[in-house]
Amino acid sequence: MENKYIIVGLVVALLLSGYSVINGGKDGKDGVGAVSSPDVLSYMNVHGAFTQAGGLSTVLQVAEGTHTLTFAEMATANIITFTASTTQGALTVTLPATTTFPLGTWTGAYRSWVIENPFTAAATTTTLAAGTGVDLQEPDGQDLVVDIDDYGWLTCFREASTDIVCRFDVSIEGDS
Repeated sequence: MENKYIIVGLVVALLLSGYSVINGGKDGKDGVGAVSSPDVLSYMNVHGAFTQAGGLSTVLQVAEGTHTLTFAEMATANIITFTASTTQGALTVTLPATTTFPLGTWTGAYRSWVIENPFTAAATTTTLAAGTGVDLQEPDGQDLVVDIDDYGWLTCFREASTDIVCRFDVSIEGDS
């Protein structure tokens, strides 16, 4: 009989200590957790600051005037820029088709990028164009043109139809 009480006591102690660790420990800073794969299939709560990992993809545009972005150029980077040049003419950059777009295949998959125009020649603009199955929208009636040394903010999500909707908002120099 005495062994039953000891076993029950140990089980309760383990459960309580496990509960404390899983739920953040003493002040929410001592919790233990792990993500065992790149997919998180439930809600995730972040208490405090959160920084998304990113990367920079420098694209070497080979054809004068046009370039179609590839899965590889977009998949591991949050910032997409181009090989800077003082002689580059205007550049039209086309997004990949929905079949090769670097976005999850499930409805509601969502991701953002920054498109940089690093060129310094006065006539060098970077214009974004939609790939097949991509609905490219601009939120405030401007065009899809990024002027020299400026940025465009691209946010995309996948629809139930598997098409992709992208919002592209161009910023302008505010401190010059």
